[in-house]
Amino acid sequence: MLDLKKGGLAALAMAMLAGGHAVAADAPVKIGFAGDLTGACAALTEDELNAVKIGVDELNAKGGILGRKVELVIRDSQTKPDEGAKVARELIVDEKIDVLTGVCSSAVMLAESAVSGELKVPFYATIGSTQRANIELYQPYFWQAQANATMEAYAAAEYVAKKAEWKTIATMGSDYEWGHTSVAAFSERLKKLRPDVTIIDPIFPKVGETAMAPYITTALNTKPDAVFAALFGGSLGSLIKQGQGFGFFQRTNLVTLMTVDTLQSMGSAMPASNVYGIARAPFFALEQTPEVKAFIEKYRAAYKEYPTDWSINGYDGLMFYAAAAEHAKSVAPDAIIKAISEISYDGLRGKGLKVRAFDGQMNAPSYVGKATKVPEYDFPILTEIEKFPGEALMVSEDAIAAARKAAKK
Repeated sequence: MLDLKKGGLAALAMAMLAGGHAVAADAPVKIGFAGDLTGACAALTEDELNAVKIGVDELNAKGGILGRKVELVIRDSQTKPDEGAKVARELIVDEKIDVLTGVCSSAVMLAESAVSGELKVPFYATIGSTQRANIELYQPYFWQAQANATMEAYAAAEYVAKKAEWKTIATMGSDYEWGHTSVAAFSERLKKLRPDVTIIDPIFPKVGETAMAPYITTALNTKPDAVFAALFGGSLGSLIKQGQGFGFFQRTNLVTLMTVDTLQSMGSAMPASNVYGIARAPFFALEQTPEVKAFIEKYRAAYKEYPTDWSINGYDGLMFYAAAAEHAKSVAPDAIIKAISEISYDGLRGKGLKVRAFDGQMNAPSYVGKATKVPEYDFPILTEIEKFPGEALMVSEDAIAAARKAAKK
């Protein structure tokens, strides 16, 4: 019981609960960024962090969250699951953070999600995207602020299914959680849409592999009409560059993750045709609202480059959390988790972004288009883009319930 005769007013200021600990009412709202700042995910995480810093500055310029300053506390997971779990625990236990984010690798995300669930602290992802965090390994303090890997692969399958002339599809993916998940989901959806298509057994290069010649020749030997490749970073860049020496883009088409950072890094090395990209939030495909234009200008002024998909999602993810806190009038974990499924958020990626309570999945869109060199930019962009609304790609609640039941056996 509070003794109002002995500093009771000060004690009353400890009424708010966040992350399971009492904090002063004017204490900062702490955003724990347990990101993959080194390792295979470093470049992606840096773009996300850049945008989160802009978001934190904007929130503080407007008075913070619930009148409290927003503080960003950063740790490096090194793109290692064990290290991710360790730093997530340190952020929660030692730094008393209110929410956890920042992860890129799907494997690291699952490790951090386990800690979040154990310690009952909210955790959201804006890069790491395995559907296992929403389905088989779901815990109620987690939400996905983007399309998960299955939804993204479904979008690619929907796009490929419309290419009536494509009859044989080879598949390839990085040999870890995201690569396997994406290839399996793409193949499942495409087979349902196009029973006439032959899907070749997948090829799985190790994560970060850059010597892609053996995988290129293996894929081309199947004489595919297209190759679906769930690759990113150095592996994807090497596939495109080395593939040209094998006549890859004269012999087949490539459908792959093609986010803004990859388009920028490829530049003039991008083949002139036959490359199709899946994207999460390409700035050039967003509705050019005043908010989107202002963010792009601010990002370019701060970092001398265009924001990537990781930047857009990172910013939207933070602002969605802030909106949930304002709706809940609290950053207490259970209040936040209740609020995220109650609000509808209008962000950079469009209006009406929502999180489904059943699995913590946001109805975020996916984009698929053709990589094309255009005069407006010094790097190729996606054109002929089709935007796939998240609702049409989300796994049904019945299917999720069945998958969760099967996972427990």
